[in-house]
Amino acid sequence: ADIYRVDVDGDGSVTRIGRKPFEAHVRSPSIMFRTDQAAFLDDKGGLWVADISSSNSVSWDKKNSLGHGRTNGSMALLPDGRVVIVGGARSTDNGGSDIDKAEKSLHIWDPETNNLVRGDKENNARLYHSSALILPDTSVVSAGGGAPGPVRNRNGQLYHPDYFYDTKQQKVDRSKITESPRNIKSGDSFFIFVDDTSRVVKVTATKSGSSSHTRNCDTRWLDLSFDVVDETTLRVTAENKNIMIGGLWMLNLIDIHGVPSEGVLMGVDMAAI
Repeated sequence: ADIYRVDVDGDGSVTRIGRKPFEAHVRSPSIMFRTDQAAFLDDKGGLWVADISSSNSVSWDKKNSLGHGRTNGSMALLPDGRVVIVGGARSTDNGGSDIDKAEKSLHIWDPETNNLVRGDKENNARLYHSSALILPDTSVVSAGGGAPGPVRNRNGQLYHPDYFYDTKQQKVDRSKITESPRNIKSGDSFFIFVDDTSRVVKVTATKSGSSSHTRNCDTRWLDLSFDVVDETTLRVTAENKNIMIGGLWMLNLIDIHGVPSEGVLMGVDMAAI
């Protein structure tokens, strides 16, 4: 498949700048998981990263493999920056809607370590018209799938990632954001209040996704700079408008054990929420 750059200046233009180095069904999942970096799955389950930081070319790197495709699957971003992959079918047969080849297991890929793990299975197949989202409590909801067939799953299922529990399968104590602004401007600094700043190692922001037909093309994940003001106050700096684009974002704390707090929603360069 060819890759094009769209220039919106003046009368606009479209320029071919390369090709994808793999075969992928039109409904194989993809996601922007870091600034200028997007993850794609090919038809055999290869996990590729595209670097789009250059305006004239795209560089590709095959990072890992699931062992099979995920046609009609979905990707979403956990608050700790990992990518969760759910649903879909292991082949492209019948446009990825073969119920006998539905993949119900979840995968989680860590871009920092390239570690790929398989998680629990869902109860239902999530095929055409399925979706996945991260909720403010940091659980994953996988929903829908099938319409117009072979099934019509008008339901969803929650998955709680590993950070919810300790080694004894007990729920962990989590950092808390006690107060934060509802709206900010990109590029500005703002204050958030937490239960204990000594536990916080990261402040992350995840853009609300805009997922359609397996492509989560509007989400972003940012590791924001912050300073400790006192034992309950952090001063956080938002990225510029080209990186922290306008819209709804979810703010999370990551503690010394890698456990995210529950998220708070925050509008960036948008009407008051």
